[in-house]
Amino acid sequence: MDYHISKTNFGETPDFEYPKALFLEEMGEERLVKLFSDFYDLIIDSDIGNFFPQEEEELEKIKAHNVKFFIEAAGGPKYYTEAVGHFDMLKTHEQFSITEKARREWLGTMEEVLRKVDISDEAKQSFWDFLETFSKHTVNVGERLELEDLVVNKG
Repeated sequence: MDYHISKTNFGETPDFEYPKALFLEEMGEERLVKLFSDFYDLIIDSDIGNFFPQEEEELEKIKAHNVKFFIEAAGGPKYYTEAVGHFDMLKTHEQFSITEKARREWLGTMEEVLRKVDISDEAKQSFWDFLETFSKHTVNVGERLELEDLVVNKG
């Protein structure tokens, strides 16, 4: 498994591929629901926990709602589309200031729960590759340049 995280070029919306059908076949809906439940249980205690409801009842609603999108993205039934309609990544996340650092925190938490899932590396890699690229669409705030980014090589 390669849990590589590439840098987002702010403002770009890169093309992505949905996970292979193999991912949902191996996971099944029930285990995918558990994966996202475990993910949200961890993310609320992370550096970006403020993006998510801290009240248990509200968090459970977010878990149930958001996993519908990922089941559908993985080739499952159209639960999300039937409940919500078209998904607009930018509009959904515009209420939050999501930086590259926040995206990496989100992905790091997902990696933590995904590592524990017992499915083939091919299926897992397919899902990871989807998340890694698709998550770039959530970044809506550019990062400040760090000092090392400003250093000019005078060769």
